[in-house]
Amino acid sequence: MKFRTELPAPRYPFHIEPDSRLMFCGSCFSEHVSSYFADRGFAVCANPFGILFNPLSIAQGLDFLTGQSSLTEQYFLQHEGRWVSLAHHGKFSHADHEVFRSHIETAQSDAAEFLKSADFLFVTLGTSYYYYHLERQVVVANCHKLPAAAFEKRRATVEEVVKAFGAFFAWRAQHCPSLKVVFTVSPVRHLADGFHENQLSKSILHLAIEQLVSQYPDTYYFPVYEMFQDDLRDYRFYDSDLCHPSRQGIEYVQERIAEVFFTEQTRQRVKEAERALKQAAHRPLHMS
Repeated sequence: MKFRTELPAPRYPFHIEPDSRLMFCGSCFSEHVSSYFADRGFAVCANPFGILFNPLSIAQGLDFLTGQSSLTEQYFLQHEGRWVSLAHHGKFSHADHEVFRSHIETAQSDAAEFLKSADFLFVTLGTSYYYYHLERQVVVANCHKLPAAAFEKRRATVEEVVKAFGAFFAWRAQHCPSLKVVFTVSPVRHLADGFHENQLSKSILHLAIEQLVSQYPDTYYFPVYEMFQDDLRDYRFYDSDLCHPSRQGIEYVQERIAEVFFTEQTRQRVKEAERALKQAAHRPLHMS
């Protein structure tokens, strides 16, 4: 008897090698995947703008990295004694303006340099919903607990999402044609938007990715969302909030990534790194 519909392993015309350079951007799920690679010794650059959920902000971040758009003071404002960026996650906020700008500029500069020599870019889209700052007239990556009246909540269309990534793909064609882009849709359920609304939101992301994959070469989709919806399909693979994946669910996806993307040499390298991690975790503390 079969009690689950196991998702067939997708196949791609490439593999991740031990010396591959990987960049990740997008929702909190991208943090889990990027840390998996970083902990195992891969060259990784993850979320230089912090965790971003909506595709317009993610595409905008890539445009900042590639010089297709400029990050100006229009995105910066002071709130309750701290400087925040409407294009960044809250981890970049700081009371001192100079420190605030320095952290942002350093992260952007390092990421822009990394991207030029990256082999893979993994982009995880979380939700089609985004907020628009009415006074500054910019798409917002994070509301930073600013007054709700300052924003208008919107839902991006398929056409808007596809258009938003156009400048980045034009840059890739000219400067990094060998860069492979892998899109995923986060399995995190954004139920604060509503149950039906969350489904509509995810559907828009899927349709937009379908167009991007068909429109641009070396652009792919990895079915993380389907692994949770159709393969695991059980609340035990979600955390206590029933919206975010559990540790067990995340590890399952990581195993599938290794199965699909790794060469035998890469698998051996990862096994060695994991043995070292386990040894470090069980190393006894020396008493002085």
